[in-house]
Amino acid sequence: MTQHVKIHHLSPYSILSFEGIKNLDANSALRVKAEIKGLLSDKVKNVIVDLHNIQFIDSTGFGALISVLKTIKSRDGKMILSGVSDEVRELMDLMQLLSVFDLSSSLNEAESQLKP
Repeated sequence: MTQHVKIHHLSPYSILSFEGIKNLDANSALRVKAEIKGLLSDKVKNVIVDLHNIQFIDSTGFGALISVLKTIKSRDGKMILSGVSDEVRELMDLMQLLSVFDLSSSLNEAESQLKP
């Protein structure tokens, strides 16, 4: 199965999703980060990262997400992680990242947070 990141541009936000990727780890994180940066045009300000297909994220994967978050914040935008599994949420808690990222339980919830 092909592994890649997809972006769907809506107004006033974009949704990033992952196809064929179950783990954001040392094996995939750098490629995924490069794909995301390539997809994020200068016009993208607010982003929902749909993680419902992601089962595991290691420190390299979180580093990639933090890099994207920095890019979005430099544009005075907002990034929301949606569909975070219980396992990933536990890792975020252990790594003290729950205060770094905005989380939503569903895409609808995330979208409502970004609509004017």
